[in-house]
Amino acid sequence: MTPRPSPPLRIGLFTPNYPGLTGEGGIGSYTRTLGLGLSALGHEVHALTPGDRPDTADGPVAVHFTSTRHLPGLDKLVPGAGACWRVGRAVRRLVRDHRLDVVEFPNWEGYGLLSARLARTPTVVRLYTSSVESQRIDDTATSRWHAWNNWRERAIGHAADAVVTHSAAHRREMCTETGLAEDAVRLVPLGIEMAPGWVRPPRVPGPPTVVSLGRLEHRKGTVELLQAVPRVLAAVPDARFVLIGGDRPHCPGNRTHAEYLAQDFPPEVRAAVTLAGRLPQPEVDAWLQRADLFVAPSRYESFGLIFLEAMRWGTPVIGTTAGGIPEVVEHGTSGWLVPPEDPGALAAAVVRLLTDDGLRATLAAAGRARAEKEFAVERMANRMAELYAEVVTRSGRRNR
Repeated sequence: MTPRPSPPLRIGLFTPNYPGLTGEGGIGSYTRTLGLGLSALGHEVHALTPGDRPDTADGPVAVHFTSTRHLPGLDKLVPGAGACWRVGRAVRRLVRDHRLDVVEFPNWEGYGLLSARLARTPTVVRLYTSSVESQRIDDTATSRWHAWNNWRERAIGHAADAVVTHSAAHRREMCTETGLAEDAVRLVPLGIEMAPGWVRPPRVPGPPTVVSLGRLEHRKGTVELLQAVPRVLAAVPDARFVLIGGDRPHCPGNRTHAEYLAQDFPPEVRAAVTLAGRLPQPEVDAWLQRADLFVAPSRYESFGLIFLEAMRWGTPVIGTTAGGIPEVVEHGTSGWLVPPEDPGALAAAVVRLLTDDGLRATLAAAGRARAEKEFAVERMANRMAELYAEVVTRSGRRNR
């Protein structure tokens, strides 16, 4: 393992959500995991997230909150500028009060642009699925609000001292979109906290359970998952599906998944599907640990952290060939991949794995081994710490 930079760094991480405190989301999960990993290496970590509540701590990570309520006058001229200004002000205060050496922002909605442009503290930007890509998947028109979001997301990458992302596929996508050169964007895959020595318990007799995790929205392919359920039940009548995540009105007719399920599917399908909503992380882990199969038929993922969340528990996974997913899940080796937006192919894959205990066991063991070897949090934290140290050294600015 690569030794951490010395002396330790003081690091700030901005995230639009923080698990267990302000909501769900891949950026928040990454931020929390990275923060804990960096702290374990001896670095001082401060996370900043939107919210109106007192500062708190998540183990060794200090979590700070800032209001992102809009400034009406400013936002009439430039939508989103109020939140950008508030985040910038909060970051400057955090840098001053805790003498931060480096700050990391996501590109999402570009709220760190003001800080990246004006702050004297080195800035790293990580590129996630962009608003442009989400608009394309959701087939939404570009409003003034979207246009300014898109502009900030492009601009923040150019303003940063370093840019990083987590898969080669997403790097190509984002460089095409933003005009950044590929060799200017570092590649550091995401990581996951493993459970050393954890052994998957014997299966409890009962109906086979398929679990999905993530917001119920177009990009996550949850409509296709519901459409696949009747075909799966035709072959495996006692199969049960549990969808974990907040429900959004992304089903046909702008209906929620609950409305779509209640209005368009027969009783036997409705009885087989549980929309569990948002759950605390311990409950999520419990579902993943006992699931027979994890399914996330995303239309696009810049990486696919949700697959690692299942793979670490020895749960076999089904994903799609979209975006960076094939760089996480190796088809036929550590998981199973199908084309996106194809309910028929998805149903066939679910049936195959539910009816082949040997194949499920093989994929489960290989998936856990791959998560542990390639995507352990220590590996990600070390590589990010190296990048931060390089940026700080190159800038010649260190708040000591």
